[in-house]
Amino acid sequence: MQAREEYIEEDEIDLRELWQTILRGKKIILALVVVVLSLTVVYALKLPNVYKSEMILIPTAKDSGPSLGGLGGLAAMAGVSIGGGGSMTPDVAFNSLLNNYEFMSKFVLKNKILEHYSAEDADKNYVFALGIRGVYDFFKSSPDAAEVKNQADEVFSVVKKVRSSFSIASDKKTALITISYMDSDRTYPPKVINAFLKDASKYLVDNNLRIINNKLHYFQKEMQKVDGFELRKSLSVMISKILQDKVMMQSKVYYQCDVLTEPSVAYIKDKSKPKRSLIVIVAFVTSIILGIFLVFFLEFIKKEEGKVSE
Repeated sequence: MQAREEYIEEDEIDLRELWQTILRGKKIILALVVVVLSLTVVYALKLPNVYKSEMILIPTAKDSGPSLGGLGGLAAMAGVSIGGGGSMTPDVAFNSLLNNYEFMSKFVLKNKILEHYSAEDADKNYVFALGIRGVYDFFKSSPDAAEVKNQADEVFSVVKKVRSSFSIASDKKTALITISYMDSDRTYPPKVINAFLKDASKYLVDNNLRIINNKLHYFQKEMQKVDGFELRKSLSVMISKILQDKVMMQSKVYYQCDVLTEPSVAYIKDKSKPKRSLIVIVAFVTSIILGIFLVFFLEFIKKEEGKVSE
């Protein structure tokens, strides 16, 4: 029992010593907190607001079409696919093009996105906390006029930026497709979204039309060969279905989708990031922890030096 009380007493003494050590080093902790918070506030004020714009699409349900009977095997032997174009949904198709560097590099050049992000006044519409732009301008580096820029490297950099700013997702319950883009210039995301959907849809529709035309060519060719009424009837139905798919595909503004909501310019107070208050809070807590650690470390060094001097 006595030994247990001694252990408790030692623990209490240790806790008191730790608290006393913290109190002795409170100036160090306070100084570190002030320095870290000052740098964090400057960093937070330097960051421009980032805004997001969204567009919601309704994917068009595809009909499975009439049964092909023996025509499917006959077409497969001829090397022609007569399926409905596979199970690729519009969101998967758009994401595939978003991750295709060849398509994206042409996209940023065609729509002058490279010029937008490379322009000296690209940040003219940026919005900052408290309307303070001076901190951003102070740290902004001016381009070197003598520097020779490699366009391929610039395109690669802009493609990476565009990819990271895009989000294309499909809701599993409603099947609605949400396409969003984030940028510090709140007027720019709607332009990028519309341009991407226009170019991506044209690419996908042109590709599907080539497949459809191959199908039509194959069935029209077979139509001239067959004599049986039932087979000619099946071929006629199949050609009619393919023509229907062709017309439907060309009637859509965007690839296999109808528009539910158009992208719009975000309200100036409706920023997506940065979370400046969270950044400051995390910096405050971290600085206190680092300050306490520094005080204990200095106290440890002091004790070790005292032992050596003895």
